[in-house]
Amino acid sequence: MKMNFWVAGTVALALGAVGCQPPAPEPEEVAEVTAKRSGDLVRNLGSSMRTLSNFSALKLLTDVASSVGGFGNMGGGVQGLSITRMAEDSPMPVPSIPDETTSQAQAALVEKYLRERIFIEANVEETKGSSTTFRITGEDLCSDGSTPAAPACVAEVDKYELRIRATNMGDKGLDLELLFGPNRAEPLSLSFSDVRVGMIVDLGGVKDTVTQLSPETELPRVMVGRVELALTSTGPRDVEFQTSILDALSVEWDGAAGAYAFSSAKASPLTEMKVWQKDGANQARIALNLGTTEIRIPYSGPETRFSGQQYVVSLSGLSYNVEAHEGREALTLAHVGLGEAQSYLALGDHKLVTVDLNALSGRHFDLHVEKGADGLAVLSARPEFDLSVFTDMGPLYVDEEGGASSGDSGSSFNVRLSGGDAPSVRPVPANTSTGFPGGLQVVSGELSVTVNESRVTVPASQCLVRQRAGSEPSTGTGYEVRDCQ
Repeated sequence: MKMNFWVAGTVALALGAVGCQPPAPEPEEVAEVTAKRSGDLVRNLGSSMRTLSNFSALKLLTDVASSVGGFGNMGGGVQGLSITRMAEDSPMPVPSIPDETTSQAQAALVEKYLRERIFIEANVEETKGSSTTFRITGEDLCSDGSTPAAPACVAEVDKYELRIRATNMGDKGLDLELLFGPNRAEPLSLSFSDVRVGMIVDLGGVKDTVTQLSPETELPRVMVGRVELALTSTGPRDVEFQTSILDALSVEWDGAAGAYAFSSAKASPLTEMKVWQKDGANQARIALNLGTTEIRIPYSGPETRFSGQQYVVSLSGLSYNVEAHEGREALTLAHVGLGEAQSYLALGDHKLVTVDLNALSGRHFDLHVEKGADGLAVLSARPEFDLSVFTDMGPLYVDEEGGASSGDSGSSFNVRLSGGDAPSVRPVPANTSTGFPGGLQVVSGELSVTVNESRVTVPASQCLVRQRAGSEPSTGTGYEVRDCQ
């Protein structure tokens, strides 16, 4: 009797679950949900970007980066490199921030496509259970309907036999799965709820799909991992964008010189940008949490002794977390670090370059940036800033006999700001009337720069400046200490 009771209960539960299954969504419902959420997100994202651009603290951080990179307009930074000059010589495209009119136009176009071109009755191919499947053709995607679709675009889209399966998830909203080919492979999935839109990409699924539908396309030998992009918004003053590596990434491919590889550890979230309003004031948070990431490249130089070996670039990690408040001339970059171990460049088993950040003090630090009474930015590090770089290019050198160089080819560089609870510095601009070239003043604590066996130590109130050509005696570091005027 007891067995019969459990069997009956299981059957009743199964039948109840089937009976409670949400109905398949109607085309009008799918169109409305996706269009409204997509349009709102486009508008809200544009609004949040405009809000973020007005944060004075973030502008201060940008200004500080430029001045420190050039050591206060000295015309050179560490080892003669100016971050400012490098940016000018090799400018990177910066995406423009859309104004409100542009955001509205972009949102309207997205809504038009979804309502009038994609999720329409004519595209319904199948209704089954809680799902409705739409067959999407090149004619649907390659034109907004005002002009004929380009034949080449239509042919390219139709080659992949694209379908979208919309599933009613009840209280959880609507799931969209992009199906490719006759086997309906699912490398991409989207989810729509009242406040969140997410997309997950499966690299293995992408590889399998493209291989099946376009075998002539060359792809990496290995493609593994899943990434997610998610946008959450409850209004124009509350938007959060996140990216995540849900499963570790691994990509490997073969070239003429040998095998190449890229890998990156799981990180959820990987990046985060959030803008919200609290007590009438706008706030923002930007964060990065990259895990161990490696790139492997085959050696392709003339030295036969390196044949079959690989260059390895290993970044132990990269992280920071910054919060900014509108109207405040201060912010803190928390948990700034390069992972939990040493980062390096190696050839085979030999490390050519090693980088250590705060190796003896937790490998992370907090950087506080605040504008002082005189208008100059003050940067303080807690517990300290201690960066060490070591290079040994010996294996790449060849002696007169044609063998590997046996000489001392190693060199080291260290910059350390320490002493007290939160040692601090500030960039001081050049003063043409006094001849001061511009430099980095120590406000509290002590700053030291060490190059091999040479060392310069800057006490509080003094400035570190680039040593003038021909100055005697040479410090051996390229820098010297002097008054800040």
